[in-house]
Amino acid sequence: MRLNRLDLTRYGKFTDHVIDFGATGFGGCDLHIVYGPNEAGKSTLFSAWLDLLFGIGAQSSYNFIHPYPNMQIGASIDIDGAPAEYIRIKRAQNSLLDGQSRPVSDRALLAGLGGLDRTNYQTMFSLDDESLEQGGESILASRGDLGELLFSASAGLGELSQKLVQLRGETEVFYKPRAQKRVLGELKAELAKLKAERDAIDVQASKYAQLSRELEEAEHRYNEACEKRKSLRGRLASVDRQLTAGPRMADFDRLQHQLLELADLPEVVPEWRQQVRDLGNAEAALEAGGAALSEEIDRLSAERENIGLDTQILSLESQLTELERLRTRHDTAAEDLPERRTALIRIDGVISQLLLRLGQPDSREPGELLLSTARTATLRELVDARASLDVRLDTARKEVVDASAGRDESRAILQAAGGSDSAPAQRQNQVDALTETLTVLRNSDHELRRQSAERAIAPARQERDARLAALTPWHGGIAELRTMRPPLPDTLRRWKVQSEQAERKDAELAQEISRLGQTLRRFEAEAEALARSRALPSTAETQALRAARDEAWAGHKNALDPETAKTFETAMQSYDEAADSRAAHQAEVAKLNEIAVQSAIAKADLDTANTARSENDKARTELRDSIATAIGELADTLPADMTLAALEDWLERRELALEADDALRRHLHDLEIAEQGRQAATARLAKALKPLDPEAAADDDLEALAARAQQLISQEARLDAHRRDLAEQERNLRRRELNLRNAEEQAEAWMLAWKQACSGCWLGENETAPTAAEIREALPLLGELASALHDRAGLADRIAKMERDQAGYIAALHAAASQVGLETDTVAPALIARQLAERLAAAEKARARQQDLSRQIEEAAERQRKHAETSAAHTVKKTQMLESLGAATLAEAALRIEQALERKQLAGRAEQSASEICETLGATSLENARAQLEDADTEELREEKQELETALETLDAEVQHLFAARTRASDAMDTVGGDDAVARIEQQRKTTLLAIAEGAERYLRLSAGIIAMEQALTLYRERHSSSMMQRASDAIRTISRGRYTGLASQPDNGKELLIALQNDGTSKQAKDLSKGARFQLYLALRVAGYHEFAATRQTVPFIADDIMETFDDFRAEETFRLFAGMANVGQVIYLTHHRHLCDIAKSVCPNVTIHELAP
Repeated sequence: MRLNRLDLTRYGKFTDHVIDFGATGFGGCDLHIVYGPNEAGKSTLFSAWLDLLFGIGAQSSYNFIHPYPNMQIGASIDIDGAPAEYIRIKRAQNSLLDGQSRPVSDRALLAGLGGLDRTNYQTMFSLDDESLEQGGESILASRGDLGELLFSASAGLGELSQKLVQLRGETEVFYKPRAQKRVLGELKAELAKLKAERDAIDVQASKYAQLSRELEEAEHRYNEACEKRKSLRGRLASVDRQLTAGPRMADFDRLQHQLLELADLPEVVPEWRQQVRDLGNAEAALEAGGAALSEEIDRLSAERENIGLDTQILSLESQLTELERLRTRHDTAAEDLPERRTALIRIDGVISQLLLRLGQPDSREPGELLLSTARTATLRELVDARASLDVRLDTARKEVVDASAGRDESRAILQAAGGSDSAPAQRQNQVDALTETLTVLRNSDHELRRQSAERAIAPARQERDARLAALTPWHGGIAELRTMRPPLPDTLRRWKVQSEQAERKDAELAQEISRLGQTLRRFEAEAEALARSRALPSTAETQALRAARDEAWAGHKNALDPETAKTFETAMQSYDEAADSRAAHQAEVAKLNEIAVQSAIAKADLDTANTARSENDKARTELRDSIATAIGELADTLPADMTLAALEDWLERRELALEADDALRRHLHDLEIAEQGRQAATARLAKALKPLDPEAAADDDLEALAARAQQLISQEARLDAHRRDLAEQERNLRRRELNLRNAEEQAEAWMLAWKQACSGCWLGENETAPTAAEIREALPLLGELASALHDRAGLADRIAKMERDQAGYIAALHAAASQVGLETDTVAPALIARQLAERLAAAEKARARQQDLSRQIEEAAERQRKHAETSAAHTVKKTQMLESLGAATLAEAALRIEQALERKQLAGRAEQSASEICETLGATSLENARAQLEDADTEELREEKQELETALETLDAEVQHLFAARTRASDAMDTVGGDDAVARIEQQRKTTLLAIAEGAERYLRLSAGIIAMEQALTLYRERHSSSMMQRASDAIRTISRGRYTGLASQPDNGKELLIALQNDGTSKQAKDLSKGARFQLYLALRVAGYHEFAATRQTVPFIADDIMETFDDFRAEETFRLFAGMANVGQVIYLTHHRHLCDIAKSVCPNVTIHELAP
């Protein structure tokens, strides 16, 4: 995979930004430096690349300019050599689009990545300061483990070892040899505990019946004591109630007597107490308020009658207001007229000066010199156009001279380069064909494929030979290996299943035979011990004695003599003794019979198990014979006694050898195809070069042909550039000559328009028209003259209006004064105006005071009316309250309210006391309660109470003792377990056994998987460690500038440790290196890992983000040398904000491409 172009359409700070990485150069170094200052967007670029490959996350920090729905990234990517366009948008589904904005599957990109996910890609193909430091720390964490260090940098196996450790920890939680407190041990302890509990509670039925009777008697005694205590407590409670109710009845009688004394009072509510207080306060306030209102109305009315109004001056109020406005204009005119007259004289002087500057006599009317607006505009436009026209004429003449000189210089340069003004069309076609051929050649990858195939052939051949050597004891060639016909996988699986089943069945049968043998021996021993302990004859002995008795009886029946009688008697006594003995021990006899039956069953099962084991052994032998036959047919040199596992392993190694041979054949075929492509490309390039350079076309070296072709193309391109420059100079000369002619024509047209504009006014009175410079100076003066004439006319008009305003004010002032009787003949206008103003102000003040008093009188009268209404309502309310209480005054009413409320409180207390008495005695009415108390004697009740309390104390102790006895009996019953305790314990035992079985199965599965994975991981590391170690050694030697000469490994406790070799002959373990050296080691491992990845898979872009910020220039140079080596097999992109690193990269790799990001 290769990134050709990255489109940051709408992402982060970028909008429609494109970074073009171009196509891969022919045999070149695919190294790119992206330079930009801080905050230029370098990290944004890397994040955009990841989001394009794997999708924009649900939460992104790059939406600060473009919201989620608008975010878009695009790219042109080469996958398997074919370019494709992709677009990524922010969407939950179908977020990847093609170049036509059609949804495509993410598998298209993931296939190019070789199945890498986002995390693995960041771990394996990107570097920054943080990941470099974490890599150094991981060296410490691994304690120098060679396998972890090498393959965490290349194959993404860094976390696999940790996962195996976690899985092994899970297995050790269940079981670990010689370890304490594991799950299996706890489960076994639980089984032992359950067995002990069952043995403890599984007793005989007679014991259970005895415990049951003891428990029943204990419960009966305890219940009798509880009933007696309950009775005593009831009587004690009754005595307490009677003693408590006596004093309460006395309190109730006293309350009834007090209520009789207050029986004549009316019913009231507590709120009346405050209402009476409010009525008293309101009555005093109303009396005081009425007197104050009457006094206020009389005072205001008297003051209003004493005020007099000047109606004569008030009738002229509007006229005096207008007179005030005229006075303002009169005063303004008096202040401004002297200044206005001075300004008029000054403007006349300015006009005289302007006439003088225009060359006109003072006798001429200034207004005749003014020009119309249209004429002034025309003259000003012509004056401005003349200045630009003069500049254009000068510029056009100079440009014509310069263009002619430039054309002559371009023609001389073209002739000096050996070219003519025009090139033959045939040669141009030949150059175009050569260019196209060379471009196709550079875009082809046959050279890279040839180099890749050559690099891969030797390791592939070594790999194949190693695989063949691993097939011992078999020896032979690859052709013989291919002609073999191994068993089918189904056959192997069937053999494996049959073998496992047979082995498992044999183990099960052996275990069953052993168990049955032990069972049979136990039955025999138990029967022997039982017979010996009780001296019981066995069933067989009893049957034999009975047969002897019957035989003796038959003999005696035939002979009937003393001898046979004695024999019969002896036989009969023996049999009777045996029968009596067995009859006296029926339980033991039954046990013996049961043992006999179980022994017979065990013997039958043992015979069946032995037969089945024999048949199983026969099946195992037949299976081994089949496997041996198949091994013989496979190869004579293989041992016939190979196990099935060994056969499977050998067949797997055979497949690996065939795969290695197939890989070698593919690399050889790729080399052949690449060579054919190179020869075809050489022929095409020579054919295209021959018409242009026959001698060079005879060379068969592709690089030499490409260099000569590029030289010819460059030379022809330079000649074409010179011809284009000459043609451009000629076109420029023609344009300049045309501009000069146009400028001269515009100058002639301007002169004609100038003469027409000057004629028809005083500017054309002379024989010769004035120049543009004269008019440029005169136009501003004419503008000033027009402004001065306008100002003089306006000023004169303003002076005349001010003089009229002064005369009008004096006439109006005298008229107003005459109407109110003031003298005006010898009095100044200002004094007359002041007298009128003072008289008017006094009259207005008196009128305002009269109006204010009238308003106050009306408001007081309104308050007096409302006061009367309030007093009437108060009287009604007061009368109602006194009548309801039967009182004459408010003070008497307040006293009766307090007494009525006290009566109500006493009645409530009496009612509560009666309720408590009835509740205490349990009586339905107060009369019933009183009857109960009348029959009771207080002293006797107190004595009875003391006796009951003493009896209860004694009975409480007895109840506690009986309760303890009942509890002990109940515990004994629970211990015996008369319920289903035994069944429950058995169920718990089965559950525990099932847990042990499941745990053991999981333990075995995990252990087998861990062993298989560790073996596979070890095998993978063994296959690749040599090439990885060599590449890592070269890289550490380069980046340290020879301080470290290489890397080595050393065995240590079942693993290998990584050793760094120094140039002074000393060595250090990886965990003992300094922090900087660990960074260099991790970088070297990553470089080696990239080459290892590229050797077996399709490469992907590698991106490093400013990891050399702390490097000196020497280390930076060597690091770029490593990156250049990586760029020969894949694309490498380095992001930085240091300009000097770009120069260092150019010195190491001249073909490096530098891209700049704007700040």
